[in-house]
Amino acid sequence: MISANHIGTPEIEMRPSSDDLETARQIIVSESSRLCAAAVGDRARAIVLTGSMSRGETTLKRDGAIWRVLGDATFLVVSDDSIELRVVELDHEIERALLHLGVKCKIVVVTATTASLRKMRPHIYAYELRERGIVVWGDKEVLCQMPQFTAADIPMEDGWWLLCNRMIEQLESAAKEPALDDNCTAVQYRIAKLYLAMAACYLLAVGRYEPSYRDRAARLRELAQSDSALPSPIPLQRFSKFVSICTELKLQGELSEATCELPRWSDAVSDAETLWRWIVARISGVNCTSSRTDLLAAMGRRQPIFARAKGWLRAVYVRPAVFGQHCLRWTHLACDVSPRYLVYGAASELLFGGSAPDALTPGELTAIAARLPLPAPNKEQQLSWADAANLVAHNFHVLLESTRS
Repeated sequence: MISANHIGTPEIEMRPSSDDLETARQIIVSESSRLCAAAVGDRARAIVLTGSMSRGETTLKRDGAIWRVLGDATFLVVSDDSIELRVVELDHEIERALLHLGVKCKIVVVTATTASLRKMRPHIYAYELRERGIVVWGDKEVLCQMPQFTAADIPMEDGWWLLCNRMIEQLESAAKEPALDDNCTAVQYRIAKLYLAMAACYLLAVGRYEPSYRDRAARLRELAQSDSALPSPIPLQRFSKFVSICTELKLQGELSEATCELPRWSDAVSDAETLWRWIVARISGVNCTSSRTDLLAAMGRRQPIFARAKGWLRAVYVRPAVFGQHCLRWTHLACDVSPRYLVYGAASELLFGGSAPDALTPGELTAIAARLPLPAPNKEQQLSWADAANLVAHNFHVLLESTRS
């Protein structure tokens, strides 16, 4: 992996050849770290590569004259003090530079302070950052400031959050497709991402969490073959088989003929709801056959008032104009649940209630949208399934994506 300890030109100047996949990865790391460092200058303590690329699990595919990353590359900019960084503009600047060098990759830049690293509580992101993050620029020991904890210390609810976040990602992706076709590459990739999130969620719930796709697939195979049966809402043999297939698709970008039995989108949605219900029931003590509304309400009752208030205060901060127009409605909603659980509830109704775009009526779609903190821009417009999916994704990006409130 490239080490970039100064601001300068990227170490890789040439476009990757058709068979040089590692060069493409190096270009992403070198150019991204260079431009991040240039954007923050001496205010940065370190730049850390996180996510699937830091785990060596990024999928790159040849697309004509360029390499295309199936997924994204995430970089954490760490500073001693808070810095104002236009991350969206920086993301796009890096993406343009990479495309010029022959690599198409979605870039995600996030920021943190050393103080926030020291205060991180056990959750999936913190665990994977500490265990698999790679410092590509600056202080090589910066991640040592993070508290020590094990996977067993991560709350079960964090796995459920991960599953809900992945559901929203797949809704947003599905909204871009004109039709649902299980043989379409984009749909197959959505299926894979959903099962990989399910695997992480389940393994965390049963105390067997692993920080990489490969290790999770291996652990599920081990559990499926074990004589000591663990509780599972999805038959472990089938679950393990599907996760192994989806892991191959995610890592290789395609399936071999021997493992082409990819589940259908309807299978993925059905299994996701089964697991979603099972996890909520384990966390809240409510029967998993209860309505989704009751299950979400049970989760909301568990949430501390301070955490709920923090979520709504952040919503007011990032969208003061919306609060001014809907203050009474927001106040009423804040009595019961946080913005996060409202968005997760809308996502579950939209995905589980209508895995096919025409499964929900206009009235049902309007009701789902009405529970979101950020409403549809035109109240008089009749929403399509894609409109509702995009509205859920918009609420997530604005209110939830960069926070744990």
